[in-house]
This record gives sequence, C-alpha cells and structure tokens, in this order.
Amino acid sequence: MKRKFLIAAVSLIFAFAWSQESSAPEVIENVLSESENSQTQSSALDETVSEETLQNSAPEIPDASLPENAASKIPDERETENYDAISGSQPSESIKFKYTREKIHPADARPKKHDTSKNYIDRSKNYEKNCNDILKYGLEGQITELIDELTKNQDNRFVDGIYDLFQETKSVAVKEKILEYFTKLKDPCLASYAVEIINDPYDEKNSIVEKCFKYISEADIKDANPGLVDLVDKEEDAYFTGALSALGETGGREEALFLADYLDRDDLNVSQRQALMRVLGRIKAVETWQKISEIAKDENENTFVRMYAAEAIGAMEKPESEDILVELFESNDPNLRTYVIKGISYFNDKKSSDLITQALRDSQYKVRLEAVSAVGKNRINNAVPFLIFRCKDKDEQKQVKEKCYSVIADLNTSEGNDYLISVLKDKKIGDAAKAKVSAALLEYNHAGTKEVIELARSALKSDIQKNLRYALGKEFAKYDRSEFADICAEYIASDDVATQGTGLDIWAKGRYSSVKAAVEEIAKDAEEEVLPEEKEKPKGYQFGAKKKNANAKKAKRILEQS
Repeated sequence: MKRKFLIAAVSLIFAFAWSQESSAPEVIENVLSESENSQTQSSALDETVSEETLQNSAPEIPDASLPENAASKIPDERETENYDAISGSQPSESIKFKYTREKIHPADARPKKHDTSKNYIDRSKNYEKNCNDILKYGLEGQITELIDELTKNQDNRFVDGIYDLFQETKSVAVKEKILEYFTKLKDPCLASYAVEIINDPYDEKNSIVEKCFKYISEADIKDANPGLVDLVDKEEDAYFTGALSALGETGGREEALFLADYLDRDDLNVSQRQALMRVLGRIKAVETWQKISEIAKDENENTFVRMYAAEAIGAMEKPESEDILVELFESNDPNLRTYVIKGISYFNDKKSSDLITQALRDSQYKVRLEAVSAVGKNRINNAVPFLIFRCKDKDEQKQVKEKCYSVIADLNTSEGNDYLISVLKDKKIGDAAKAKVSAALLEYNHAGTKEVIELARSALKSDIQKNLRYALGKEFAKYDRSEFADICAEYIASDDVATQGTGLDIWAKGRYSSVKAAVEEIAKDAEEEVLPEEKEKPKGYQFGAKKKNANAKKAKRILEQS
C-alpha cells in the first residue's frame, strides 16, 4: 500500500516539477528524504509506546527521594479483584468469590460399631433370627415394615445386614427406607452412594435425592459440599432448596463465601431468599453479617426474608447484633418479633434476658411461645414467676401453658416445682392439664414423682378418670425406674383390659422382678387349650366357657422378649 502511494506521489511531483521547470531528480530526492524521516519517526514512536506499556504492566517502584504521597500508586490487580465479604463491598459486579473445591467420591465404608448393649424393646433370640430372615428372604413390604420398626426404635443390631441389603437391592422403596434408617442413626456408611447421587442427581427419582439431602445433613457428610454448591449454583427448582438446606448443616467458610454472592442477586424468588437467610445463619457465615443485618433492618424488604435475616444475625453471635435485634423488636409485625426472639436467644446476657422476659408479655401468643422456649434455652430462672403467671392466666393459649409446664420443670426452681405439684392436687384443674404437668415432672425427674404416682392411684379407683389413668400409664412406660414397680403392679391387677395392657407396657420397660409373676399368670391364658367337655358343646354355646384374657398374647410376647 505504501509503495503504491509513493509511486502516485512521485508521479504528481513529476508533473508539478515539469510545470515549474524544476529539476526532477532534485524534487524526487527531497520527497524520498521526507518519507524516510516520517517512517523513522513512526518507528521511534512505536518503540516509545511499547516501552511505556511494559513499564505500566509492572507495579511502579516509587522514587525514594520523593515524598511518600508523591509516588503515583499503581493498583494491585489482586487487590481490585478481592471480594470483601466482611464489609460487604464489592469492587465490580463481575467479580465474585470463586468456589474452587472439586467434586469428590468418598470411599466405601462399613457401618460404625454401635453400642449393642442398649435396652432394646425385644431382646429375644427369636426376634433377632426373625429380623435377619426377613432382611435376607422377605418381600419388599415385609422389609420396609421391619426397617420402619427398627428406625423408630433406633435398633442398631442389624446395621450390617441392612447395609448389605442396600448394596444389592433394586427396590427404590427399600433403598429409601434404608436411607431413613441410617439417617436416624447418623451413620455415614452410605456417604459414597449419597455423594454420587448429589454430584449427578438427574437420572434419579426426586424422592431418592431428597432422602440423600436429609441423610447428608444428619450424618454431616462434608464431602458432598462441592456437589451441593453446584446444585445451588444451577438454581434448579427441584434441587435448590434441598441442596441449600443441606449446606446449612455441612457447609463451612468457603461455602459461606460462595453463598454470600447470592445476597446481591435480583433473580432469586422470595422462598429462595428465605432459605438463603436461614442457611447463612445456620452455618454462622459472619462474612455476610453486614449485608444480612441491612436486610433485617430494611422495612421495604419482604417480611419473611427479614424474619430469617433477624434470626441469622443472632445465630452469628456478633455483639453488634443485639442492639439491632432490640430495635427490631419494636416492629408491629408479630412474625418479625418472634424471629427477633429466636435470634437474640443466641446471646445469654442481661440485654437478651431483659428482652426475652419482656416478650413473655407480648400481645401475640406466638411471640410469647418463642419467649418461653428462650427462657428454657438460656436458663433464665428469674423468669419463672412470669411463666407461672402465664399458666394461671385463664385466657392464655394451651400451647403456651404446656410449654411453660415443661420449662418450669426443666429449670427446677423451688418456686416452680411447688407450683407444678400444686396443680396435681388442685381439684379445680382439669385432668388434661394434670397429665401434661405430670409428663413434664417425670421427664426431668427433679421433683413430683411421688405426687404423680398418687395421682395415678386415685385415677385407678375412678372410671371417670380413665383418660388420666391411661395418660399417666403411658408416661410411666417411658422410663425404667424402680419407684414405678408398685404402680405397675396396680395397673396389671386392674379388671379393665386397657388399663392392664398399659401395666404390661410399664413392666416391659422396667422388668420389675416383683411384678413378673403377675405377668406370667396373664400369659398362661395364651397357652391353655379349651377343655374336652367344652369342645362337645354346640358351637354357639358359651355358657360356662372360660373367657381368655385379652392381654394374654401380649404378656407372653413381652416375656419372650426378656
């Protein structure tokens, strides 16, 4: 291109020169000289720019002879790209925390060695054999029913057989039940399977994926975190909430930093933002505190998002959260006030105790109910008089009263114990309330056991109090305590079938030696045959026939379990 331009220029010069009667060679020499000088200057300019570019690409070293502030500052690339999650500042919308952990596949593992000396409901060898046979040879329905029973009882005698069954079964129903079983035991033996599902859930049934989310959460399988982060990042409705919830149990600092970026996003729906608030609080992501505290204070924000944000900043346990929560409690929204109490219950000082005590007098029962729970959680003994007042208030909600009974029994103050015992003796108070108070006293076992037993004896004598009798019997059957032996015998001696059956439940738990003979006597009816003379009587003829005890088979089964 330059050559063509030069030729054209020379041609014009020739024409001009001849017209001016100048020497052509002289003119040409001048033109060529100017062109060469122009190229030299252009080359020198390019070299200058190149040198300046290279110099600017490296940090400038300030001249030591100049004042400190006179040296021009060259920004550090690492500094501009660093996401400051603590302060909430973000230099550029395009810059975000990069989660770098790769998906992994944990090795297979056998179930943990569980304590097999615990007091199982059925300890007979026959029961163990029957369970093992079902696991090996049973139908799908039989297996799922058995695993349901073992899960409910947290029976860990069969972990190896159940684990082996999981490896070979093709039944989705059986797999789900086994996942539930090991979830209840919090045994990470299925981590390899669960992590594989989380890493690639798309060809699996949603029910299996949901079970894996719960299993990972309960068994605290941190190897699943990269897969969970990936599912959250993809924002697929089918997996987002489950993955986010699981991260709330297993996540650490890196996962918290990853989730922090979501606080700036505008494309999340309300339910996703709610879930995000709860999770960030659960994993105590203090790096996000500044942003979440601003969300909690923002009156234009969705109410439910603010609620969970209030709880989250409390869960992070930063001292600055207390003043914010105290201020938020002045809100007219009872739901927000409820979650303020949830949040401030993570602190246990005068400021939090004062607010919780104040909440016991809130106009909304949900706020009061949460405040009662907080009193128990933080062991605020000074609040017991407030709880007693709530119990005596005829207008108080049933849920609040029942929660008060439990917390008072747990705190074990003399004033509280005296009040609960007085409820058992007060004839004006209904049996339903007495049953709840008895349950609370027996659960914490600080006081009132003798009075509860006397109340049961009174109920055994009155058919009007059958419901109270049954309710107290169920409470006795929860505990193995020697002081229950006599009342157990009295239940078993009852002519009422249901009462006697409840007595057998009490004995099954405590195995009181003084009552065993009575249980064996009942069990005899399960073994006796009909007398020969009775066989000859007409089929419909019942006069004189011995009536079998309806609890006989139950008594026999309980004896076989010992």
